[in-house]
Amino acid sequence: MAISLEFPYHPRKQLVDFHNRSQRWGVMVCHRRFGKTVGCVGELILRAMYTTKKNAEFAYIGPFRQQAKKIAWAYLKEFTEGIRKGNPRESDLCITLPNNAKITIYGADNPDSIRGLFFDGMVIDEYGDCRPNMWTEVLYPTLMDRRGWAVFIGTPKGKNHFYQMLQRSKVEENWFSLVLKASESGIFTESELKDALLEMGEDAYQREMECDFDASVPGTYFTKIIAEMEANTSNIDVYPYDPSKPVFVSADLGFSDSTAFWYWQMDEEGPIMIDYDEYSGQPLEFYFSLLEEKSYTYDTIWLPHDAAAKTLQTGRSTIEQFIQRFKSSKISLRLIPRLSRQHGIDASRLLLPKTRFDKDNCYAGLEALRAYRRQFNEKTQQYADKPLHDWASNGSDSFRGFALVTDSNLEVEDFVIEDEFKGNIQLIDGKQYTRSTFGEMIDDMPSKAQIIRI
Repeated sequence: MAISLEFPYHPRKQLVDFHNRSQRWGVMVCHRRFGKTVGCVGELILRAMYTTKKNAEFAYIGPFRQQAKKIAWAYLKEFTEGIRKGNPRESDLCITLPNNAKITIYGADNPDSIRGLFFDGMVIDEYGDCRPNMWTEVLYPTLMDRRGWAVFIGTPKGKNHFYQMLQRSKVEENWFSLVLKASESGIFTESELKDALLEMGEDAYQREMECDFDASVPGTYFTKIIAEMEANTSNIDVYPYDPSKPVFVSADLGFSDSTAFWYWQMDEEGPIMIDYDEYSGQPLEFYFSLLEEKSYTYDTIWLPHDAAAKTLQTGRSTIEQFIQRFKSSKISLRLIPRLSRQHGIDASRLLLPKTRFDKDNCYAGLEALRAYRRQFNEKTQQYADKPLHDWASNGSDSFRGFALVTDSNLEVEDFVIEDEFKGNIQLIDGKQYTRSTFGEMIDDMPSKAQIIRI
């Protein structure tokens, strides 16, 4: 027996086609203050109320759980007042409808809370602020067995993965696409829009109100540079691995968050990024196998300076474990110099236009660079002089390492592995260290590893 319920949501006329769509997937780009969050909360409730599936599950997913709660939770509770089953579960941000269908709010910043679940439908808010592989690796699998649907919503932040999703929605048959510009939606008067342009400035107005993906993104470090590189097809193209040339690796090792690797080769024109990897929650053994399973001939693996610190789990430093694993190879293991973040960012800005990228293998890494941005202080309404730590950080930090070690003005004293590893570790200056003396040297690594000549 069908359930007939009413709730206090009255969709704008511009959203009628959205609610009536038959396509499984959808992208909606709307100007600020249109009410896309309200519309999508209403969509979730409508679909949940009238689903024929038993124990159906629906989700509203934001880049951060706390942000999603702040934006959508109040609307979800308000619209289901009087029709939901029981009280809202504040601890897990979940409401249950009379047909036992549930709607829950999640954050993309904690993908482990979503893995292994199933959903019959979901809204992904500000998809451009989420990790690019969040959809393919985490969210899409949750929809497969129940043929669930998904809608991506947001405002432009450059030509990132959200932009790519919009382009896809315009040409593929099973996709719904809606772009609502402030000048076309009829929400604001012409006078109000003129005032908005005056107050916001051209770039912000075009981005936030006219849904312009070409408008500059404030606070980002590399977005403009990458946009200029994309206009030059030689910068981002097909660049396969050349077996005749060695491969260099820059690593940013994260134990509580992600680990990122950039792989590059050199030719007479400069560096070529041929590959990029990023994983989270994996032990060192996983990354050893990852490096070994590739067909690359490695010259040097650059590790972050904190790889010299001993870990509580093993009592050994990360660089010690790398040396032990690759002791029979000719791979050099070196420490990225400990310079300021800003030094690395400046070096990256200079090197980016001179670097070529394989467009497929490096897609996720380029998205991280595109999204890398400064922290924003809500109280002062100003950008800080340090990066925001989010999903884009690790790939960007790894690239900063690449930029530093590729700088011809830097000379770094480093570790190397001999052809025959006999239990001793040799520095580039020829000094020999046993396991015991190496451990002592590690404790004093910051001073010994920072011999940098500029």
